[in-house]
Amino acid sequence: METTSTTTNTLQSELFLEMNEEHESSDTHDIKSIRSTFKFKYLPNKPCPEQLSVDEDGDLVVRRSPLAKGIIIEHINRTSLNMVGMQVWRSALLMGDFILENSDIFTNDQVVLELGSGVGLTGIVAAMYCKEVIFTDINNKDILSMIEKNINLNQDLVVSRTTVLPLNFNEPELSNELCEKLKDLQILIAADVIYDNYITEQFVNTLKKIMAISPRKTAYIGMEKRYVFSSVDLEVCAPCYEYFNDLLSQNNNWCEVQLLDCNFPQYFQYNKAKELVIFKLTANNSM
Repeated sequence: METTSTTTNTLQSELFLEMNEEHESSDTHDIKSIRSTFKFKYLPNKPCPEQLSVDEDGDLVVRRSPLAKGIIIEHINRTSLNMVGMQVWRSALLMGDFILENSDIFTNDQVVLELGSGVGLTGIVAAMYCKEVIFTDINNKDILSMIEKNINLNQDLVVSRTTVLPLNFNEPELSNELCEKLKDLQILIAADVIYDNYITEQFVNTLKKIMAISPRKTAYIGMEKRYVFSSVDLEVCAPCYEYFNDLLSQNNNWCEVQLLDCNFPQYFQYNKAKELVIFKLTANNSM
């Protein structure tokens, strides 16, 4: 994990540092809420999301092209480990690239559930295409209200219905409201929720519960292989990635696992490192 820790017991996303290389170091040291614009482009052969809407008088309204700006996200520039969801990490942009490249999957008849939405960037990309996007995260330190704020900041891009719900991976049961939503959706997305073994275990348990509910569901999970040197094995390894992979391999009768090829076009501006990967999980239950 490429982070810096210039303030005791806090982490800072490498993405924030990439975007602020030209700033003085003092800009990155103080903990604060900031707004960043994550610019993206459409390649010539890719269609833009629907840019026409109808006002209350029935007249067509031409909406500004997303080429003109980007996705505006309010986030924290550095946090403690248990609040890293308040930052933006590269996997969110990788998943954004994936959605933009696969608009034939994220169509206007699809309801999409995002797990561990953080500040909501990836879900907002999906909301440029889909019928509805359900953003979920733990209700901790106003994180759900920050998701709502970021959705509102990007109303000129969002075409789908949006719902924000609390979801704690540690809870033994899913809420009734979420269970009702699960009856109408087939696609799940998540980005950078794999960084702690305990949370990873609870995340996988939550996935199992959700994907057991019909209709048959597919999950796309973006993450980064974060390498460390193991003093036990005396070699470099990616422990969080490997632990997640091991959990999927153990008694895996609930889903099919595929590691996708990430050599698709890049739309967002960031360092698309080779360590960024996407898992595709397809439920084994029949529709």
